[in-house]
Amino acid sequence: MASRKEHSERGPKEIGFYVVTISSSRYRKMVNKEPIVDESGDLIKQLVIESGHKVVGYSLVPDSKVKILRALLDALEGEGVDVVVTSGGTGYSPTDLTYEVVRSIFDKEIIGFSDVFRSVSYSDPDVRAAAYLTRATAGIVEGKIVYALPGSPQAVKLAMRELVLPEVGHLLGLLKT
Repeated sequence: MASRKEHSERGPKEIGFYVVTISSSRYRKMVNKEPIVDESGDLIKQLVIESGHKVVGYSLVPDSKVKILRALLDALEGEGVDVVVTSGGTGYSPTDLTYEVVRSIFDKEIIGFSDVFRSVSYSDPDVRAAAYLTRATAGIVEGKIVYALPGSPQAVKLAMRELVLPEVGHLLGLLKT
């Protein structure tokens, strides 16, 4: 049986990330050619680059099943994409649709991601019991990884630093065995 290190070594050395921000309010600003601040999307890109990987694409879409699905499929079919990270739409408001759309295309759900994310979030004194309100999830689609993160910059930072970046090479290595 191969070790974690051996699986990580099988994965790509420079991982290609595609970032999708899901936000109707930011999307409206983009359409109206107003200045957009996408703190969570920018944070994901920054952390990916700081970790020695590359951002191969970015899109901003509204809370629409069709537009979210189209963005995900375009990202997954993009050249050099190993991982898609979404931000936004994982809560319980009527417009939060990311969870349903993302899970509908998974070949396999990475079940432990949600549990560990909630556990790590619960440890944060600013979050505590609110951790159970997230529907952050992760899964595999045709050999690529999709992470659906909340829209909060604090949640994005936590997920990327504590969960996504430390294990993504290992997981990609497992997918290549």
